[in-house]
Amino acid sequence: MKLSQLGFFCAVVEHGTIAAAAASLHCVPSNITARLRELESQLGVVLFNRENNRLLVTPEGRLVYRKAKQLIDLAAETRSLFSNDSIQGVLRVGALDVALANHLPERLVRYRLEAPGVEVHIRPEHSLFLERLLMDGELDLILTDGPIQHPLLDSRLAFRERLLRVVPKSLSPPTPQDLSRLELYVFGRTCHYRQQVDDWLESSGIQPRAILEIESYPTIFACIAQGIGFACVPESYVDRFASQAHTFQADQAPSLDSSDIYFVWRKNQQSPLIRNFIEVIDRQGD
Repeated sequence: MKLSQLGFFCAVVEHGTIAAAAASLHCVPSNITARLRELESQLGVVLFNRENNRLLVTPEGRLVYRKAKQLIDLAAETRSLFSNDSIQGVLRVGALDVALANHLPERLVRYRLEAPGVEVHIRPEHSLFLERLLMDGELDLILTDGPIQHPLLDSRLAFRERLLRVVPKSLSPPTPQDLSRLELYVFGRTCHYRQQVDDWLESSGIQPRAILEIESYPTIFACIAQGIGFACVPESYVDRFASQAHTFQADQAPSLDSSDIYFVWRKNQQSPLIRNFIEVIDRQGD
C-alpha cells in the first residue's frame, strides 16, 4: 500500500467523482481508477458502491478514509519537520557522573534554550558501559574519559579534569604508612578512575586497610572528614566541596594521570544534531 493510493482515494471521497478528483490532482481519471482498484484489492473490501456514474462511500470506505487522512496529515507534518532552519530530533547522550554534576548543568540549560526542538535524553553511566552503549547504537554521543583510540570512534576534548588524592586534614603530608592504616574509597571496576587508582596502588606499593566501593562523593568526603579513609577524587569535586576544605587536603599523587573528559561519537555518525550539541556545549566552556 502506497501513500499515493490513499491520496487518490481521499481526493475521490472529498470531490465526489473520479473526474473531479483527477482535475484537482492534475492527472488522468484512468490513473485514479486503477489506483482505487489496487487499494480495494489490497484491503480486501469495497470502498465505493458504484451506481451509474456515482460513487457512494461504503461504511468500510468511511473508516479507511478516516485512517488515510491521519496518515496523509502525518506524512505532511513529517515532511515539514526539517523544512526550516530550526534544528530538531531526538538526541541520546551518555555522560560520566562528574560531567553531569560539575560541568554540564549550566551548559545543558543553554542548549535547551538554543535548541528547543531537540529532545535530549541524558543517561549517566561508568566509562566502560558508556563506550559499550555507544558502540551498540543505544547512545549517539558520550562524555567520558579519553581520548579513546578506536577505529570506529572519534573524540574531542570537552573538559579538563584530573584525579587528586584526598586525605584527612590531620595527615600533612601523608606517608605510605599513614595511608595503609586508612580505608580507600573507590568506584566499581567499570569506572576508568578505578583502573587509575589500582595502577597507582600497584606502582606505589600502598596497601590500604580496606578498599570499599562507595559510589557517592558526599559519603566519601564525610568519611574522609572523620579521618577514617581517603580517596582519589576528580578535581572538580574537590572544588565543589571547598566549603569542607578544613576537613581534608588534596594533592596530585605521583603516577595519577590526567582524567580529561572527551566528547566521543561514532565516525559514521553524520547527524548535525551531534555537531551542534558539541559546538554549543564547547562554546560555553570558553
